[in-house]
Amino acid sequence: MSGDAPRGERPAFEVVVFDYEGVCTPSAREYIGDEAHRLPPLRPELSSVIAELRGRGTSTALLSNEFDRAWVSQIDGLSDFDHIFVGSDNRIFKPDRRAFERVLYVVGCAPEQCLFVDDDEVNVRVARSIGCDAIHFDTSDVDASWAAVRSVCREPS
Repeated sequence: MSGDAPRGERPAFEVVVFDYEGVCTPSAREYIGDEAHRLPPLRPELSSVIAELRGRGTSTALLSNEFDRAWVSQIDGLSDFDHIFVGSDNRIFKPDRRAFERVLYVVGCAPEQCLFVDDDEVNVRVARSIGCDAIHFDTSDVDASWAAVRSVCREPS
C-alpha cells in the first residue's frame, strides 16, 4: 500500500479504482466546445481524494478503456495513481468482468476490499456482481458524487 493507516485502524478498502473519462476528468458530454481538441484536465477534487485515501493506507488505481499511456506524462496528477490499467493493453474492455478481475489479480486484493468508482451504471453493476463495492459517479452532480466516495471510504471495514 502507498500510505499507512493510522495505528490501530484498517482502511475501509485496500484499493479504490477510478474510471478515467467521467470520473477523473469531465465526461465528453461535459467537455464540449473550444477545448474539445485538448486532453481534458483532471477534476480538481481528485488530487485531494487520492491524498485522503493514501493517508488512510489505501492505494489507488485507474481503469479505463480509452486511455493513452503517454497521457501520464502530459496530464498533471495521473502519476499519483499507484496502478493504471488500460483495456487496450490486453483487449479486455469494461464492462467485461475480466477487466475488473485483472485489477484485483494484479493489485492482489479481495473483491470485498475494493471500491470501483465509475460513471457508467453498467460497469458499476459488473463490479458489484464480482463482489466489489461500487459507486455510480453522477456527472450531473459531481459534488454529491465526490461526497459519496469520501463517505464510503471513511467507513471502517
